[in-house]
Amino acid sequence: MNNPPLDSVSTRGANESQFKASFPAEREAISRVRRQLRARLEEDGLAGVANDVVLICTELVTNAVLHGCLGFPPGITVQVTVVWSDVQLRLDVRDPSGARPKEREFSASRTSGRGLRLVDELSDRWGVETDPSGSGKTVWTELDAPRRR
Repeated sequence: MNNPPLDSVSTRGANESQFKASFPAEREAISRVRRQLRARLEEDGLAGVANDVVLICTELVTNAVLHGCLGFPPGITVQVTVVWSDVQLRLDVRDPSGARPKEREFSASRTSGRGLRLVDELSDRWGVETDPSGSGKTVWTELDAPRRR
């Protein structure tokens, strides 16, 4: 599919803003999510942290598409939710797999397997929440004081 649908919504409240996107688990959608998220963060005055947040999002979404959706039927979706305030930014990426992501041992000669290492380096905290039913997981990351970075 050349341009898979990308359902997204942005909201801004008194103390908190958010970006949500739901898209088909296809590689082509990753760059669209990245562009929309960057635009939304910059629009809300978070240009200073946008590069890190977009890189984290790209790594987590790529993992979800390549690993978390592997073996599921076509049309399965990945959800991205980013919520931020002056105090904290939280990014969630949800996929249908109950399997936890695996950190790979670092190797300078490999071109893959560095995503979770980058997430760990750029985040203040990150983790995985598995649905109790085993029908999916959310990989999340948090950055403190995003406007001061």
